[in-house]
Amino acid sequence: MLKTPSDAAVAGCLSLLLEVSGNPKAGNVDREHDFDDLKFEHFLASAAGAFPAFLEVAEKRIIGEGVLRAVKESMRWHRAENVHFGAFLLLVPLISSWDAGGMVDIAEAARNRLRRTDFRDSLSVLEAFRLSNARVVEAGELNLKDRKTEEEIAQKKINLYEWMKIAPEENLIARELVDGFKISIEGAKFLLSFGNSGKAVVELYYHLLSKFPDPLVIAKMGREYAEKITEWAEKARTEEERKELDEKLLKDGANPGTIADLTASSIFLALAEGWRI
Repeated sequence: MLKTPSDAAVAGCLSLLLEVSGNPKAGNVDREHDFDDLKFEHFLASAAGAFPAFLEVAEKRIIGEGVLRAVKESMRWHRAENVHFGAFLLLVPLISSWDAGGMVDIAEAARNRLRRTDFRDSLSVLEAFRLSNARVVEAGELNLKDRKTEEEIAQKKINLYEWMKIAPEENLIARELVDGFKISIEGAKFLLSFGNSGKAVVELYYHLLSKFPDPLVIAKMGREYAEKITEWAEKARTEEERKELDEKLLKDGANPGTIADLTASSIFLALAEGWRI
């Protein structure tokens, strides 16, 4: 269990550090693979840099402003874009509910806090998105990339929970926020059942990759390709097979970044439940 706000902030940072340190994680940055614009060290700097924001979230229970603070604080320590926006969006509500109890209680408390947000939380998340220049699934309504979205949110006073409810079905992060972090709970249970092996995080990543088509891959390469990745991930059991899959996805430019974000939120809930690496 998490005993103090500081524990919650450390668990948030550790979740991000453990996620990026897992290797090999097919199609994503890890200890052996960088992208042209994103390096392993960027993720380390972003995770460590987010600590003051995570601590403030745990103490003040802020959500929209907490996401914005996490983006701003982390960007003080690196010069990359789009490092942890999706992960921050998942972790901040969980960190804000750190003392609710076990992982299921934390997830439910986080959803309830999201329900009680207001339109200013939505505007803060929108600002955080623009600062980080993150990649997202295109939405037909209240699109993050549409400059009119800010005006509509303010006029209609749309809170963060209601905004996430109208996101496209394939947007797994929005679904997590609305549905009570079901995937993250599943991931945490997987970690707890797997034990404290150093391979646990990599196994979690492939478990999630084999079950959920990544929305960023869908947006870039289509649903059929994203569904093929789930099949390939299910079959890739050995380290060599996973390295081959990693090389294929990197060559194709397929980056399952949302699965990496969900890996981080799963780790946080497992840590809250007492799991340790």
